[in-house]
Amino acid sequence: MMNKENAARFIWANARLLERRVFDHAFFGGSAGDVVLALRAYQNDDGGFGHALEPDLRAPDSQPLFAEFGLRTLYEAGIQDAELAGGVCRYIAKQADLKQGIATITASSRHYPHADHWNSADAEQPSFSRLTGLVGLLNWQGIQDPWLDKAVDVCLQHIAKEKYEDSHTILTAFCLLESLPQTDAIRALYNKLADELMNAHFFRLDPASQGYGLTPLDFAPVSDSYCRPLFSDAVIEQHLKALAAEQDEDGGWPISWQPPSELARLEWRAYRTVKSLITFKSYRWL
Repeated sequence: MMNKENAARFIWANARLLERRVFDHAFFGGSAGDVVLALRAYQNDDGGFGHALEPDLRAPDSQPLFAEFGLRTLYEAGIQDAELAGGVCRYIAKQADLKQGIATITASSRHYPHADHWNSADAEQPSFSRLTGLVGLLNWQGIQDPWLDKAVDVCLQHIAKEKYEDSHTILTAFCLLESLPQTDAIRALYNKLADELMNAHFFRLDPASQGYGLTPLDFAPVSDSYCRPLFSDAVIEQHLKALAAEQDEDGGWPISWQPPSELARLEWRAYRTVKSLITFKSYRWL
């Protein structure tokens, strides 16, 4: 059975300030402004985020990967901040090509410690699916920007024309759809992505499956998530039980990949522990 008190001790002992602020905001009435302030510490002069914001890459310079992590932190906490997001939008607009997409990481990242999975050459190649997620997270922030308006249209066309085969890119594409009025056209794209998700790479619909992957709880981390209608109550309940069973004796949740350092492992574990507690709270498991 999941132990909330042990999980809280693990967070206070090991989490970065950002995750502690998110935890405080979710459970103890901490302010949204404190979460934004903690995130600002990672923002560079170009508007992007650096400084190992995504723990598997220890680079100080801005990376699209970090921009997605930072914007998703705000999205999952339900926080909008136009000034912070406006800076990220300026960074993304300079890095992106609306005909090719955007890379996940830049060549400069090779000079810093990173997890093995970021050695892939594909990570440095422009990707439309990566851009789609960033555009969705920016649009969810409610900012007004001419480049963003154009990017939204281009990314919607990409979702309509291309088959999405990776659950990570489907997850972020859903965020773009959520940020828009729910017209018949958007609902049609929602149903398309829902169908593609069931056979996507790295999607773990079976709660007994092992190894790395995204589960229904990644798509519906809270009970009123945009993607919650995709999964039955029984599926959600099974995954909640499976998630509770993963808690380690030290109170934290493990990760299923090799990070670049033990510090990065603790940062990831604390991040995952905060997310797990928020999920349990929303589904009334606490």
